[in-house]
Amino acid sequence: MLLAGACARPVDAGSAGPDAAAVLAGRTFLSTSVAENGTARTLVAGTRIRLTVQEDGRIDLTAGCNHLVGMGAYGGGRLVVDGLGSTEMGCDPARHDQDSWLAKFVEAGPSWSVAGDVLTLTDGKTEIVMQDRATAEPDRPLAGTRWLVDTVITGDAAGSVPTGAAYLEFTDGRVEGSTGCNQLGGTAVQRGDKIVFSALRTTKMACADDLNRLEQAVLATLTGEVTWKVTADRLSLTGPAGHSLSLQAK
Repeated sequence: MLLAGACARPVDAGSAGPDAAAVLAGRTFLSTSVAENGTARTLVAGTRIRLTVQEDGRIDLTAGCNHLVGMGAYGGGRLVVDGLGSTEMGCDPARHDQDSWLAKFVEAGPSWSVAGDVLTLTDGKTEIVMQDRATAEPDRPLAGTRWLVDTVITGDAAGSVPTGAAYLEFTDGRVEGSTGCNQLGGTAVQRGDKIVFSALRTTKMACADDLNRLEQAVLATLTGEVTWKVTADRLSLTGPAGHSLSLQAK
C-alpha cells in the first residue's frame, strides 16, 4: 500500500492553503516510519504517532501519551500549528520525552506533502512518514471486541486509569464487562451513533479507592443515551454531564 501511495500524484505542498486543508481535513494519519539523519528512529514500544486534521482545521497529535492540539495552517509548503497545547496525563519518562520530541518537531514548522494515502513531514533532519488510518488500521467492530478503558474524562479534565482494570463487551443488545472494581451487565441498544444503556447491574465487592473512583466514572458515563464512535482501535463513549470514556481494543 505504501508503494501504491508513493506512485500517486503528490499534492503540491507549496500551493495555497485552502486546497491543502481540503486534502487533509477529516483525515487521520499513522506513522509507518521515522528517521533522523537517514537513520531509523525507534519509537517507545507500543506507541505510534497519530495525526488528525479536524474539519475546522484543528490539529491533534499523539505519540503514546498526551494529546498535542492547535490550529493548523499549510501555506508555503509548511505545516504551522498555532497555539500548540498539551493535555497533562501522567506517563512514564520515555513517553514524556517522546511527547517533547514530537512537540519540538511540530513547532519547527516541518514541510509536508501527500501522495495518495501517504503523508510525509520533514524538517530536513527528521522525516516522519505516515499512512491514512482508513487503510493502515480499519475500524474495529463495536460488537465482539473487548474494549479496555484507558482514559476517563470529566468536563475538560482527562485522567489515565489502571491498564486493563475496566473493560466492556457489546453483543446482542447487551453490555458485559468490569467497572474496574465490580463486574457489570445490562441492556445496551444501539441506535445509529447512540447507545441507550439501561438496567445496569454490578456485583458489590469492596475495592481500593482508585478502583472505586474508576467505577464511579464508568457508571456515570453509561447512563441513558450515550454517543459512541469507533476510530481504528479506539472507542469513545460520551455520556451525560460531561462524563466520557476512551477505550482501546484489546
